[in-house]
Amino acid sequence: MPRFIRSGLYKSTTEEGERHATWLEIFFDLIFAVIVIQLSDKMLNQLTIVGILQCAALFIPAMWAWASYTVFAARFDNNDSLDWLITFVIMFAGVIMAIQIPSTLENKGTWFSVGFLISQIALLLLYAKTLYDKSTPKKISLFYLIGFGSGGLFWIISLFFEPPIKFYFWIIGMGIYLITPWLGRKRILSKAPLHTTYIPERFGSFTIIILGQIIASVVFGLELAYWSLTAFFIGVMAFILAVLIWGLYYRFVQLANYKCSLGSGQPYIYLHIPLIIGMILIGVCIQDFIMKSALVYQDVHIIFCFAIILYLTSFYFLQYITPDNFKFLHLSYISSIIAVLFLFFFYPPIAIISGTVVIFMMLFSIQYYLGR
Repeated sequence: MPRFIRSGLYKSTTEEGERHATWLEIFFDLIFAVIVIQLSDKMLNQLTIVGILQCAALFIPAMWAWASYTVFAARFDNNDSLDWLITFVIMFAGVIMAIQIPSTLENKGTWFSVGFLISQIALLLLYAKTLYDKSTPKKISLFYLIGFGSGGLFWIISLFFEPPIKFYFWIIGMGIYLITPWLGRKRILSKAPLHTTYIPERFGSFTIIILGQIIASVVFGLELAYWSLTAFFIGVMAFILAVLIWGLYYRFVQLANYKCSLGSGQPYIYLHIPLIIGMILIGVCIQDFIMKSALVYQDVHIIFCFAIILYLTSFYFLQYITPDNFKFLHLSYISSIIAVLFLFFFYPPIAIISGTVVIFMMLFSIQYYLGR
């Protein structure tokens, strides 16, 4: 059992050795995976533009709760008992948010706000704790305390209002959270760049969790479709698509020169928000395709094509911020996005999913062989 409080909190990127996720952080990821499952179920039952926007509005605070803690853990030690205790509090806050997701927008959203606030107040306590460590750059901790504290204040105010005014305060508060790291990116956070092994590993593990949701969509869809031949073929294509998405992401992490491109991490971190939303949408649409494989649902196929474009665009820009290794891939990604546009004119789910797999196979082949 670690000591309750210990010194030496700040982790400089100049320290020798690679920084990897701890067992506690892997456990932390699994709690937030439940949020993804809840969002997927809600989206499946409300697969419309309005439903998707509502789910995205709930996903961004949940993703922020995970990402803001991960960024803290990248810079500061999280292996004493007090940190463990506060981490468990953030995990419990994630559980509250997950419970509230199915009905939060219909039931005023108060308890979802409470869950998010618990996670952010706990994070502020972690940053306040670093002020008592001599090795910590105090400007960084104070910057986060002021910026994130201001964002949290609007979420607290929202508790005293009814929708839709409540949601306006959510938007303002979330905007402050998202813009705070950008404001201090060059003057403050650049003096303490994020670890170039730890952050890609943590976001990579979270991305793999989302890929698991795609596989789960195949399983649940086939179960409800009673293993019809069409549903089975769509499931096989969906599994291949998940493997190709994993291969593309893994290849990117292998080749990317993060020591040149990561810095304080804002472009890398924020681009994962639309990337992961796109992946969740892909999984939800695939489950709908499998369950209704004999029918044609134009809205769902349009949403699926949009999700693929959202994923490819986000992934393209994620590679674009890497200085050297991926410049040759510009044309291949633009061509892939144009090819997906043609899928808007196809209606049978088999044709859509097969065409998507072919596009990703070509993209993976180009990235793998030219990347060598």
